[in-house]
Amino acid sequence: MVKRFFHKFQYFIVNFLRETSIHGFVHVVSIGVHLIERILWIFCVIMAFYSTSSLSQRIWKRYQESPTVISMDRNMFFWNTSFPAATICPHRQLDDQKLINYLNANPQKFPTEDDRTEFTEFIWKLSRATFENFEDLPMNRTFDIPSSDYMELIWNLSWPFNPEVSSGVRVNLYLVETITELGICYAINSRVAAYNSFQYRKANSWHLIPSSTTVTVHPLDGEIYAQIINLSTAYEVYFHGSMEIPDISKRRYFFDDSVYATVEMVALEIHTTADARDLSVSQRRCRFMEEAESLQYSPAYSLNFCRIECRIRLSLEICHCIPHFYRSRTKNGHQHPVCDFDGMKCLAGIKDEIISLHSDKMKIKCKCEENCDNSDFFVQSSKSRMWFLGANLQWGISDYPKMQLIRDVLFRFTDLLVYIGGTAGLFLGCSLLSFTEFIYFFSWRLGKFILARNWRDFRL
Repeated sequence: MVKRFFHKFQYFIVNFLRETSIHGFVHVVSIGVHLIERILWIFCVIMAFYSTSSLSQRIWKRYQESPTVISMDRNMFFWNTSFPAATICPHRQLDDQKLINYLNANPQKFPTEDDRTEFTEFIWKLSRATFENFEDLPMNRTFDIPSSDYMELIWNLSWPFNPEVSSGVRVNLYLVETITELGICYAINSRVAAYNSFQYRKANSWHLIPSSTTVTVHPLDGEIYAQIINLSTAYEVYFHGSMEIPDISKRRYFFDDSVYATVEMVALEIHTTADARDLSVSQRRCRFMEEAESLQYSPAYSLNFCRIECRIRLSLEICHCIPHFYRSRTKNGHQHPVCDFDGMKCLAGIKDEIISLHSDKMKIKCKCEENCDNSDFFVQSSKSRMWFLGANLQWGISDYPKMQLIRDVLFRFTDLLVYIGGTAGLFLGCSLLSFTEFIYFFSWRLGKFILARNWRDFRL
């Protein structure tokens, strides 16, 4: 029975090879062909299939890994340029009167004048604590304040930062409070700063905030500057794109409380077309703001949001806690411990690795994609002069960019089909109908053949 079925199936295969439109098979099963000739044709068919498979895999890999191209657009009068966002971190973080009221409201915690002085020194240093200076904190007393309440206490004692903001455009610029790796800061012309606000975290929100209108400029607008008047304190400032947040590893600029500073910048922007948006993240190798499924601590994506998550993971892995200025709750509701004194000492020991996210001693995994739409700003010149009316800051674009980068699709799915089809046609002489024919014969026709009684007379 088995032998009869084997002969029956062999007969079907031989007839299929004689009738198929795929080239080369008919010579393998032709009658009267010499053995050496038959072996030669078998070798040729195998090499043709191998070449088709190998080249098709390369084409598929190209489609999956690099189907996009970044080109230059030099029509500077046809597009607007984003105005540089600024995040200002004042050195004065706490309000003296609020601190006095807090000390008076908790006499049991601070019974003596030495206790009040010691706590004042501690909370002032804690309000400006970063990875760079955790070791400078006085770590002798906790004052019965749990580490999970550090950020809320700093917020309740924060100094009201209300300078005047003006610009040469119709769109109004506003200060947005945001918690950064330098403490409480204030962002201007940013679309993502609000995701790090204290109110947003306190409400345990994870929704996307409707994008606010940000300032864009055009070469015909002429020179446009934004200005912050009467900052009343020394400060540090980050300049970045409107879709980004500050990063402690990036350069920041320090200005004193009696200086009028003017900063001029140049811009380089990259935009992603709608066609490229339809590709997967792995194909275009970038993410849009709403594609934050890879993040656990932010509903919006940016490169620096991702780098912050890398620092959080490293802090948890080495020190088993996270700093007080990070969001401690994940999207799934898990709460991570906030570092106490022991945790801060641990973080101080790995500050170089955690800031740079690079180490020769430990393995740090941090794979973050670039922003699909991004603006990079480079300081061209920075001038400052003494100013008797308090600290002022003025910044803007000194020279409009002459080019813009565009990420677009170079290798589309139709190109993939054409390349693979051309390869199959070159080596095997077949087309899409040949593959359809193969499926047809080995499904419908094979079933009829098996059920046929006079199988030797069966015609394919």
